[in-house]
Amino acid sequence: MPFCPECRAEYRPGFTTCSTCGVDLVDELPEPFDFSDENIKQALEGQDLLPVVRGEFEVLKEIRVYLAENSIASLVLDDPDAPVQPGHPKRVMLVVGSADEENARTVLGDKFEEMLKEEGLSADEELSYDKCPACGHEVAENEEECPECGLFIGKA
Repeated sequence: MPFCPECRAEYRPGFTTCSTCGVDLVDELPEPFDFSDENIKQALEGQDLLPVVRGEFEVLKEIRVYLAENSIASLVLDDPDAPVQPGHPKRVMLVVGSADEENARTVLGDKFEEMLKEEGLSADEELSYDKCPACGHEVAENEEECPECGLFIGKA
């Protein structure tokens, strides 16, 4: 039986392309990676860990699950550059291995574009990088994330 390598759907013999993902089907699916903390630490061992998102822990947990669904190992670590602000949740950062940085940014960028489309927005036309697209708060030119809601803007 052929399978889609993206969504893992199984097809009857004779089908060659996934009707959902538009990719070529394969005869066998690889074993899915076990995204336990121990396996992720082993997978990232020896790689430079690069931050892709900074923010509050609860938000980064969701992003980490989304990256895992896209076969990208990541860790949530304390953000040494984030000052602790009384009355605010602790800021953390989501890191990926250097080998996955570009893929992680692409996956997250595509998700952001998808979310914009669902809201009827377009990143090319309607977004201004001096304001956060999520909450509208002013974002300084040298900042990569919104100081109000923590959304990664990625200006640099």
